[in-house]
Amino acid sequence: MEQSDFEQKKGMLIVTIAVVLIAAVVMGGAASYFAARGGRFAWYPALSLLVILPLVSYTVYRGGIFPHFRRLEDANLELHLKQEELLDTKDDLFIKFLGIYDVNYAANSPRLFAHRLTDVADITARVMEADVCLIYLYDKKQDELELAASNGVREGAIGAVRIPLGEGIEGWVGRRLEPLMLKDFRADARYQERKVLNLTGYQSVYCLPLYVYSNGALVGIMELFYRKAKSFNDEEINFFTTLSGIISTTVQNEQMQVELRKMNSELEQWVAEKTEELRASEERYRTLVENACESIFVLAENGDIVFANDQAARLTGAAKYDLLHKNLSELFVDPSPVSDVLREALQGTRTVRPGELRRTEGTVVPIEVSAVGLSLMGKRFVQAVIRDISVQARLERLLVDKEQEITRLKAQTQARS
Repeated sequence: MEQSDFEQKKGMLIVTIAVVLIAAVVMGGAASYFAARGGRFAWYPALSLLVILPLVSYTVYRGGIFPHFRRLEDANLELHLKQEELLDTKDDLFIKFLGIYDVNYAANSPRLFAHRLTDVADITARVMEADVCLIYLYDKKQDELELAASNGVREGAIGAVRIPLGEGIEGWVGRRLEPLMLKDFRADARYQERKVLNLTGYQSVYCLPLYVYSNGALVGIMELFYRKAKSFNDEEINFFTTLSGIISTTVQNEQMQVELRKMNSELEQWVAEKTEELRASEERYRTLVENACESIFVLAENGDIVFANDQAARLTGAAKYDLLHKNLSELFVDPSPVSDVLREALQGTRTVRPGELRRTEGTVVPIEVSAVGLSLMGKRFVQAVIRDISVQARLERLLVDKEQEITRLKAQTQARS
């Protein structure tokens, strides 16, 4: 509608100027004509043109040109102001962009986590033009918010202020997971005075939850305080929300790393304890085995020797290293007792079999072999114990000889009588 009115007025102005110019040309032509004829009134039109034309021109200027010129100046001024506002907005957005970059860099720097939080609080307070920036971390076990960092203000309260979730402005934000902006937070019923913080002299607050939306985890809150009443525009709200996302992810990653380091430490301690127990158990086992009177072998499932004690080396006449390259059946004159013992031991049956063992120098020793199944490090083995029964065999033979001699003597005595 305004554009059509402007076009209409523009057309009227052009027609008026054209009419004035035509009238001036007609009057000038008339004056020239009468002057050429030599009439006594020939100069009157020229004189009247000199008087009327400036008056008409001034009237047209004041009524048509000047208002449009003023409106053009006002439009140029308004455009200039909007350009200045756009430049200010651009500069503000650039500053906030740099602030986001700085916060992201500070949050993920290799410094200690507490120092990183302090850097984030400093940058946030500077970019948001806040007087105080406080960062609380959520203690899930205690269900409390603990003050963890500030922008160099109220440093003595760090670690000393703990707010139960649901209490005060901070607890309300943490429980509801909603941001809260108050121009006068002291007048709000949720506000609770905390002497350690001493927030006298501050009026406005902006409190935002640090919340990881991907897994629904609250990690803390961030709080800004202002000495004067403060209203927040969309750019500031978007900027602060973006910062909260960066910080939430950083805090969660740090907590996960702390938990992972704790689990690794506990695992290392458990492994060390189990290793020490295994070493002690192995040492006790080795002490018992090495000092045993019987020959002890640890065999694979196929009978290959993987361990032999000193008594086994003395019994076979071979070095312990040489025994580790043999199968137990190679030491027997008849290998059938070995296969029977292995099969029954792997089935869970404890068996005893007699046999004959051939020593390295060729002599044959009567022995008795027993075996039992073992499970070591997830693998199955067989522990075989071989006892030299040559003495027992000699005694048995002597006993048999004595019994035969007694029987013969009895027979002779009865024959004499």
